[in-house]
Amino acid sequence: MATAIIMPRQGNTVESCLLVEWKKSKGDKVSKGEIICDVETDKAVFEVEAPEDGILLDKFFEEGDDVPVLTNIAVIGTDGENYDDLIPSSSTELNGAIEETEGVKVEDKQSENIQPIITNTNKGEEKIGVSPRAKRLANDRGIDVSSVVGSGPMNRIIERDIISAATGTQPLTPAARAALNSGGSVPAEGSGIGGRVTSHDILKSSNKILTEDVIKEETIKGVRKIIADRMLESLQNSAQLTLNSSADATALLALRESFKNSADDSNLNKVNVNDLLMYAVIKVLPNHLVINSLMLDDKVHYYKNIHLGFAVDTPRGLMVPTIKNSQNFNLLGLSNEIKRLAYACRENKIEVDELSGGTFTITNLGNMGIDDFTPVLNIPQTAILGISCVNLKPIQSGSEVKFVPHIGLSLTINHQVIDGAQGARFLQDLATAIKEINLVVAI
Repeated sequence: MATAIIMPRQGNTVESCLLVEWKKSKGDKVSKGEIICDVETDKAVFEVEAPEDGILLDKFFEEGDDVPVLTNIAVIGTDGENYDDLIPSSSTELNGAIEETEGVKVEDKQSENIQPIITNTNKGEEKIGVSPRAKRLANDRGIDVSSVVGSGPMNRIIERDIISAATGTQPLTPAARAALNSGGSVPAEGSGIGGRVTSHDILKSSNKILTEDVIKEETIKGVRKIIADRMLESLQNSAQLTLNSSADATALLALRESFKNSADDSNLNKVNVNDLLMYAVIKVLPNHLVINSLMLDDKVHYYKNIHLGFAVDTPRGLMVPTIKNSQNFNLLGLSNEIKRLAYACRENKIEVDELSGGTFTITNLGNMGIDDFTPVLNIPQTAILGISCVNLKPIQSGSEVKFVPHIGLSLTINHQVIDGAQGARFLQDLATAIKEINLVVAI
């Protein structure tokens, strides 16, 4: 009996995973526990193992596909074994990923049940997925579906593909149709899925100078694609407002310098400025309940415990591990936990649970010389703190002007939940804590 290999669920909040690389090819013999493929979330890369011994009869997705969790991605069995019932074909299994069909009403499109048409399975020939609407149109116009390239989910042939085959043109994406208004022409074949013409194809045809100067072209995929989607989703689904401030960093820098010169056996020499800033945050947050919150649907959840996320730059892209119950750590313990999680992220050893569940996030670009920036919310969190570099700031002192080192602070809030005044009060208290960091550490 054939056995399906499913896309595993990597954590309760993960809805889909990116299929990074197949380790086995169709027809290969595999053993139970052998690695079949690598899959990736926005958190980390995971290996998918073979559940049984057998032959890899088929692979249902290609490398680079974003696949809903718990979907069949491949099948193992014996040579010649039938596995039609394991092929992911319904719109429900594909998480509603039916692409827009030109000229089809929404209610018609939603009711169209995409089913595979299996041709010549006994001869081992390729299976062709065709939607019922496309099949009817192909029969009406006498078009051989085996000669048509599908542009639907899993490369299935849908109605627009038959229309394109009948007219000798490739379908255009909505963005490509909009790009035509700015000039350009439609190429015979596009660079999109199934030869679809994309907006990039239209722009290339309208401006040859730009295309001639291109030195590299990459498709946005993997973690970079997931990050891009999350950032866009964040900005589209929250009312983000950024408040900029600064804090007197004189005591902060002095304390860090004293730690650097401390005895090696104390481990305090490993405590850096970022550790001290994060420690100041966990001491201030309990007095600002609204800042330590999540917005889930139409409800705001306020948290007593501080699950502190912090941004880590890794070779795979931005990752945000979470220090659970961070208010329970002392300074040295917090510093050690920050370094442990950052190392695990960069070495791809981080656990899924360590990359979720945050209630507030800090991102620090100060060590890169950034004076000011606008951090983007890690939704459903309602606030994120950005830390910039230290600059000298002129301060009036009596009749004199002194230049005092100040560290930049940028707080982005979801204005649906947090008022500007509430965010400002948090920044004021944090600035005071940074200015008086010696007292904060001593308590």
